[in-house]
Amino acid sequence: MGEGFRPGIGIFTILELVARAREKFGERVFAQRRLPSGEFSRVTYNQLYDDVVRLGAALAKIGVRARTPVGVIGENRYEWAVTYLAATGGGAVCVPLDPQLKEKELAGILERAKVEVVISSPSSLATIESLKGRLPKLRELVSMEDGVEGSSRGWAETLATGDEAAAREEYLGRDVSLDDLAVLLFTSGTTGASKAAMLTHRNLGANVDQVYQVLYFDESDVFLSLLPLHHTFEATAGMLIPISAGCTITYARSFKSKEIIGDIRDAGVTMMCGVPLLYEKMLAGLRRAVGDAPPLRRLLFKTFMGLTRGVHVLTGANLGRAFFAGLRKKAGLDTIRMFISGAAPLKAEVSRTFYYLGLNLLQGYGLTETAPVVSVNVPQRIKFASSGVLMPGVQVRIHEPDADGVGEVAVAGDNVMVGYYEDPALTANVLRDGWFYTGDAGWLDRDGYVYITGRIKNVIVTAAGKNVYPEEVEAELGAAAEIGEAAVMAMRDPSSGREVVGAVIYPDYEYLEGEARRAAVPLTDEFVEGRVREAVAACCRSLADYKRVKIIKVREEEFPKTTTRKIKRYLFRDGEQIREA
Repeated sequence: MGEGFRPGIGIFTILELVARAREKFGERVFAQRRLPSGEFSRVTYNQLYDDVVRLGAALAKIGVRARTPVGVIGENRYEWAVTYLAATGGGAVCVPLDPQLKEKELAGILERAKVEVVISSPSSLATIESLKGRLPKLRELVSMEDGVEGSSRGWAETLATGDEAAAREEYLGRDVSLDDLAVLLFTSGTTGASKAAMLTHRNLGANVDQVYQVLYFDESDVFLSLLPLHHTFEATAGMLIPISAGCTITYARSFKSKEIIGDIRDAGVTMMCGVPLLYEKMLAGLRRAVGDAPPLRRLLFKTFMGLTRGVHVLTGANLGRAFFAGLRKKAGLDTIRMFISGAAPLKAEVSRTFYYLGLNLLQGYGLTETAPVVSVNVPQRIKFASSGVLMPGVQVRIHEPDADGVGEVAVAGDNVMVGYYEDPALTANVLRDGWFYTGDAGWLDRDGYVYITGRIKNVIVTAAGKNVYPEEVEAELGAAAEIGEAAVMAMRDPSSGREVVGAVIYPDYEYLEGEARRAAVPLTDEFVEGRVREAVAACCRSLADYKRVKIIKVREEEFPKTTTRKIKRYLFRDGEQIREA
């Protein structure tokens, strides 16, 4: 057990985890959701268990057995959680579906996974209904609400059929083992081609237990469920992990910053999982607010921030908790204990600034194939540039490190998937001798902290044979207020014909508009591009010459992104966007 870590809860199957929560937390609130009136509707752990068993029994009545694939699609909501827990709890295989996928993509996944039943929110019902005729395996469609056209069964009607004693007995009597397949997760690679990771109850249960030991949270904590539940990050960290400690889950209304802050404030949220872009936008909003404040307030902010930085470097103490208490309260963030960042690299400066403001923003590292958490920073020992300490029982080694110690990150542990669905060749390529080869480049420091430098396939090889990881350069560019988003990639230098380091930049137009106003000049393309070029040059001064950006292209709209807010790099060639298939 690591230093300061608490004892684990053990490894449970999904239904055992839910039953344990009912026994320990009973009438405590499991989930809440804001109603149009502004009030919250709430569901207890007792009701969660009852609804999971009722839905599981109802699924048994319509022929769902062990290993039967059951699809779930929709926004984050209580019914989504019940579907996932009920399907896996009875030994069926849950297939989470991305509601943003096009009809053709959904049809391909449903056909490949041989899904027999889909439980859908109303927003996706019509799409799934239109596919039923083309997919002979798909025989049942259930709505997460009642009275919605296009579904075979409504939610209440379906749950009611699960009250039959024989069906409940069959569901609860199934022998589900830790090594049974629980979920089938279709992920998109950088080429857009999907692969399906197979995670067992052991994989998920182990990761829940590992995170429980490393991060402290309990039944007094309130999670905000914001990231899509069809991704493993939110399904594990935003659903299963809170269940392990009896926390309350609040379903966010949207990704709008104003509504997120409102949900945090009104629900008393203490923990949230997010992606770097979300936290970068929060910080950008704060910078704009400070920039628009009266001169004295701006001076006080800069003075306190400088003092906080200096004292922290010298003593390790964080004066920002006291200095910025009023600012956190005004921003609606005074209840937050921990922000967790995953799914993409977090810029060290963003984490550091949050910390100096008195907010723990903890970067972690993980993949769908590792259920997903491999490492995470802990509040008492944050290293801003790192992805934190390893989970107990998880091993990492660096395969074929270069002179700087950077190589491919390989992971071993009970949380590592059993393979890719119906793809033994791809499985054999990434799972070798008990190790999962991630495709990520990284290194370990002497304290065992993990550092991820980027995807190996994204690496830029200069004419001198030097390796440049785009993510490392992007992290530097992200410190500039003028830059909203940046994608670093190889571009061909027209004068030499060689590939050099280039950057496509989406400026922070709101910030630059304020700068133009303060300078009493119009916000022209020339002004924007000039400020961006100055910012890039300033950021690159801390980089080795061969890593510095040589070509800059400015775009006027945000980058196309995945549902976890990652830039779709595969849509760019030589700095220009190509059409998505």
